[in-house]
Amino acid sequence: MRGDDPTRGTIRPMTHTPGLSEAEALAALAAHPAITWRPFGREDLPAIADLYAECEAYDRNPERQSLGGLQEFWDSPRSRPEEDTLVGCDLEGRVVATAWAGCNRVVTERRGVYLGGAVRPDRRGEGIGRSVLRWEVAHALAWDQATREEGYGPLTLRLYAPSDQADVRDLAERHGLAVERYFFEMSRQIGELPPVPDLDDVAIVDWDPARSRETHHVVDLAFQDQWGHVDRTDEMWDEVTASEAFRAEWSLVAIEGTTGAVVGAALNCAYEQDWQATGVTEGYTDQLAVARSYRGRGIASALLVESMRRFAISDMQAAALSVDAANPSDALRLYEGLGYEQTSSTCAYGLASPSS
Repeated sequence: MRGDDPTRGTIRPMTHTPGLSEAEALAALAAHPAITWRPFGREDLPAIADLYAECEAYDRNPERQSLGGLQEFWDSPRSRPEEDTLVGCDLEGRVVATAWAGCNRVVTERRGVYLGGAVRPDRRGEGIGRSVLRWEVAHALAWDQATREEGYGPLTLRLYAPSDQADVRDLAERHGLAVERYFFEMSRQIGELPPVPDLDDVAIVDWDPARSRETHHVVDLAFQDQWGHVDRTDEMWDEVTASEAFRAEWSLVAIEGTTGAVVGAALNCAYEQDWQATGVTEGYTDQLAVARSYRGRGIASALLVESMRRFAISDMQAAALSVDAANPSDALRLYEGLGYEQTSSTCAYGLASPSS
């Protein structure tokens, strides 16, 4: 699954209280010989992107970071890389590991922290990953305790891993994280396209930046019946539509003919770092939403088919998306009916603090 929202999902309370304070967790990191730790600097991002690419290839991760995406994270006014990140370098200055506990400071209904560390494959088995995860959890708890105010929702921590990445899954489970959800990556070749459903009085039209706020509202409402959805702020939404991956020329809005209201949307992206790894160019439907009162009328199918048509015009070889394996709207059946097939899966691990 794409995106950086760590607040999604309802997760169980912690099965244990982590035994390390943040200071103790930092000391444990420092105890690893010949590795020095400091927060990410923007100048570190190319080397960190290279580390992620090496790890993603080794782990067969279906989602890959790009340098541009890391720079967007760094530049976002929501980010605090000087507080939430660490990079570990060896004596030659080579990046060995990263620790990233991304605290979402703008959503208070559910306080979310994304756990995103990585360890270079040739340095695994030394206990570095264990120390990284312990610092991430300790940092998340310390941040929550220091900044919590009356009325804030529970603190939730989230870690994503490819379903077949046994070492990370074992590490997560040994630290009290539990699998909460599986997400399937799906793809279909761009060839003969299925017919566009007859939508009567609903039109599929080009993405309109002037209607971005209205579309944001409709998408958030449409996702409220999805697993643990939390509405995004305007700032979070704008980061999506301004990202390097977003493709306005591929993205679509469904308009109700009588009222002229937005009733659905497909936000499509180009994750070019994936193309380089797989050798397949693909358009990616990052968000597909239809207002609940308009479901069952073929709007989602029409949005996907028109998306595929636009991918084909841009000479893409495939169309791809991700789906919650337990999606209550039967999205998996819809995608399979349009020819999408599962290519990989990701599991979401969760941890929640009982004290929040």
